[in-house]
Amino acid sequence: MNLRSAVVTLCGMLLAAAAVLWLFDREISGPWFRLGVQPEITSELERSMTDQKALARFDPQHRDLYHARFEATEALLNHFRILEHNQTGIRRRWEMILLAAVLAVLAVAGGLHLLRQGRLDARLERLRLALIALSDGQEDLEIGDRRRDVIGRIAGMIEDTSRAMARDRKRLSYLKNLSGWQETARRHAHEIRTPLTAARLELTRLERLLGGEEHEETRQVARSVGEELERLGRFTQQFTSFARLPQPRPQVHDLGRVVEEFVTTFAAAWPDLDLRFETPDQPLPAALDRDMLRQVLVNLCDNSSLAIRAAGEERGTVTLRAGEAGSGSVYLDVADDGPGIAPEIRSRVFEPYATTRRVGEGMGLGLAICKKILLDHGGDLELRSSSGAGTTFRLTFPRRVEDAAA
Repeated sequence: MNLRSAVVTLCGMLLAAAAVLWLFDREISGPWFRLGVQPEITSELERSMTDQKALARFDPQHRDLYHARFEATEALLNHFRILEHNQTGIRRRWEMILLAAVLAVLAVAGGLHLLRQGRLDARLERLRLALIALSDGQEDLEIGDRRRDVIGRIAGMIEDTSRAMARDRKRLSYLKNLSGWQETARRHAHEIRTPLTAARLELTRLERLLGGEEHEETRQVARSVGEELERLGRFTQQFTSFARLPQPRPQVHDLGRVVEEFVTTFAAAWPDLDLRFETPDQPLPAALDRDMLRQVLVNLCDNSSLAIRAAGEERGTVTLRAGEAGSGSVYLDVADDGPGIAPEIRSRVFEPYATTRRVGEGMGLGLAICKKILLDHGGDLELRSSSGAGTTFRLTFPRRVEDAAA
């Protein structure tokens, strides 16, 4: 609190105290003192004493009663005379007591005000430091102010902004890194495609030249080389698909209905998987591209099926459940009961070419592609949990098309 506001507050409180003191003296204490020294009251008391004497002479039988009333009236009259004699001093002492009480109340109120203002200043200082930290790029700020007043709400807004900035920075960093991988994949696919096509043509020519039975062993070697070239061609196609991921065209759909249709359509696609969908209690509008969501779900189910087979299990279950994620978004959890993801790869599971499969079984691009698809939707794909009891991925989607990333 600066000096100017402190002076203004103090002056206001002093003026308020002076007004209260003046009104109290004018309307209460002044009339009370004046009431005790009114000449009419003393005159009436003196006449009452004279009447008591007269009654005692005319009614001797009740002399003692009249005498007692006379003494009581005389004592009351003496009190009023003492009050009149000491009126100025008593009134001054009373005003001093009243002033002291008002000053005490003023001091307590001022102390409470200063204490409250000091706390407000401390809270505002924390907001100032948080804003400085936010401008310096710090993420996930925790101010710790949960009150429901204006300052508390501003603190909550700063924390929400910090978390949103952290998510955006993480998203942009991932997309930038992924863009570099896509450019590398595009170049590799371009460099491989020409010699691969030439090798296929030469192999076809070689097979024609080796037409006799005496070259059967050589033809078998040529067929084996052809199979390897075909696998290299599939890898090249994966490079190309990864490098040319299309942008989603989201529209608002009921997420529950879309997932239910997927489960119905692909129920028999994996002979070692049972697909189960927990229908939500209410519609969940989400901005999504139905075809690209299907691509993501197929990839996740493929991974679950491969993991279950690799673990030697005969059958597994993939459970899908949807709900509200808060902050204007909805989520879809995809959980299996397989062996989980190896601990050494969990931290980089969404990086391109990160895979635990044997050489030749995959390139580790599936989850990277899925995450980019969700980020392009304005949502995200996260690994929620993974252990020996299974793996859970969470897909989040915005509710509105305008909230989706461009």
